[in-house]
Amino acid sequence: MKKMLRLILAGAVALAACLGTSAARADDDSSDEPKDALGRSKSRGIITACADPYDYPYALQNGDPPGFDVEILRAVAKRGGMRIEMHWISTASRGGTAKAFRNSILAKRCDVFLGLSDSGDDDMLMNKMVFTKPYLGMGYVLVTQGKASSLKTLDDVKAANVKVGVSMSTPMDDFLYTNKIPRELFLDNRRIMGALAKGEIEAGMMWSTGLGVARMEFPAARFKLAEDFVPGEGLRFNGAWAVRKEDKTLVKFINDGFDELLGNGKIKEIVESYGVPFYPPFSS
Repeated sequence: MKKMLRLILAGAVALAACLGTSAARADDDSSDEPKDALGRSKSRGIITACADPYDYPYALQNGDPPGFDVEILRAVAKRGGMRIEMHWISTASRGGTAKAFRNSILAKRCDVFLGLSDSGDDDMLMNKMVFTKPYLGMGYVLVTQGKASSLKTLDDVKAANVKVGVSMSTPMDDFLYTNKIPRELFLDNRRIMGALAKGEIEAGMMWSTGLGVARMEFPAARFKLAEDFVPGEGLRFNGAWAVRKEDKTLVKFINDGFDELLGNGKIKEIVESYGVPFYPPFSS
């Protein structure tokens, strides 16, 4: 019996030694993996991004087209010989973007978060992330149809006494009210689009990316962006992505990609293919 116990103990010691050696080898192998996000991405040949699955026209899970942010990231990744992989996380659930960040990019399920705008409020980044350079200007734009088709500015709209559809309790609503421009209130952009499509109103002020949604959901609608309209100061922001603070080389890689793709017109081409007006990033 004692001999058998000694044999069992000896076997257990040998097995533990073997497992210890395997674990040590695994540790040695993992130490070869690059520590920075860009290095890891290049070693895998993949940049992993997070986005809301229903944030069209920025991104759309299982969608065709997949969203302009997804296409722009593909173009950025291609410059480094990489492809992209998406991790989908809702920003509309309780907790909003803060919860989405904690459960995705801050949990290292991805390295870049798409579909954001830099409004100058760094608090949303929770002191753990930074914005990339902006790649697109966005803002409230004037859309018109029918008797308002020739109107190009809000001054024109006011002079013609045309009511403007606007989402209630928004900066645009406040602007119209303060400047005594006739307005009709709606709960959101989609209801403005619906009213325009039905001919219930002749003009509306909506977020520029909403025109991409309008083209998909109201394909027969006749309203259009007012000619040469540019969103005014205080009513516009820049599109940007978020990256963890420590991933400085990845931020630079993305920023360099934006510079190139803005310079050669590729970002403009992608954005406009979604029916969204392209504005270069605003300086203020």
